[in-house]
Amino acid sequence: MDRFFTIVQRFAPESLEIMETRYRLLRQILHHQPVGRRQLGKELGLSERMVRSEMELLRSRGAVYFTAAGIYLTAYGEELLGDIDELIPYIFDTQTLAERIKQMFNLREVIIVPGDSQDDYLAKRDLGRAAARFLKRNLYPACTVAVTGGSTLAEMATAFGDGINARDVLVVPARGGLGEEMEQQAGVIAARIAGAIGAQYRLLHIPDNLEESTVEILKNDVHIKTVVQAIKNSDILLHGIGSAMEMANRRGLAPEEIDYLQEKRAIGEALRYYFDKKGKIVYEVPGIGLEFPDLQNIGIIAAVAGGKNKADAIKAVLSHQHESVLITDEGAARKIIEENNGKDDG
Repeated sequence: MDRFFTIVQRFAPESLEIMETRYRLLRQILHHQPVGRRQLGKELGLSERMVRSEMELLRSRGAVYFTAAGIYLTAYGEELLGDIDELIPYIFDTQTLAERIKQMFNLREVIIVPGDSQDDYLAKRDLGRAAARFLKRNLYPACTVAVTGGSTLAEMATAFGDGINARDVLVVPARGGLGEEMEQQAGVIAARIAGAIGAQYRLLHIPDNLEESTVEILKNDVHIKTVVQAIKNSDILLHGIGSAMEMANRRGLAPEEIDYLQEKRAIGEALRYYFDKKGKIVYEVPGIGLEFPDLQNIGIIAAVAGGKNKADAIKAVLSHQHESVLITDEGAARKIIEENNGKDDG
């Protein structure tokens, strides 16, 4: 595949430009349908003439249809967009970035979507779509999938389409609730994913922020113990990554805890653990769910996070060397490599 696209870049680079334009058009329709030609042109910086021509072509091929309200994707158009997603590293030339990051953190796989989710909310949706595709590809009979909460994982739950029947798969939240918006709670995301793929699910009806004494009491509850055991036996984990101070504030940590994090120079957070820039765990918030010792028994651990503003947090968490997969965006990837080059130069 790499050699094929290298030849295409040398022999017919205009074909890649056409593919990129059509991908952007289909993606824009997916996220905004029904949408008009004028809006498409404005959003993508294309002339109305070009949009009209491309829309007629895509309609003739059964990818879109027109109504009085605007343009929609057909089921075939959505399927086509999903197929094109597999070619994104070649169309947008992000495979080199992915290889660099794989080597930096000794990862098995790196998936990079175009754009920067710090500035472009569509890039965050694409992150969710990429995470959904990744999970579909890695599901297997009788596996258990654990997910955390947050806006990016919520986009992943939204991105699942029809056509999957995984009745023997179990989906669980990796932790309790964090006081986030309801659709961003880990339990809600687990239930939505299970509903989309026809799987079973279990919920952990407790908050993520608990006093240590409360945690120990709850761990002995027979119902909670059963769910926690399922969580600890997970085969696949998809989790978000947050900036340390942002997550500390969202969790409502006490001023002395925040002072401690600042003193220890915490940069990133994942699964209730806070990391410094070298990947060392400097603080842990008491809670119920996955603990770091459990991760060594999980076959696939995928971090899902993007935006150049999260580059340092992503680096900090990945430096702990527990993840096997990173799903991120171009903004974060370029910032991570930039900073690494700067370090090398120094």
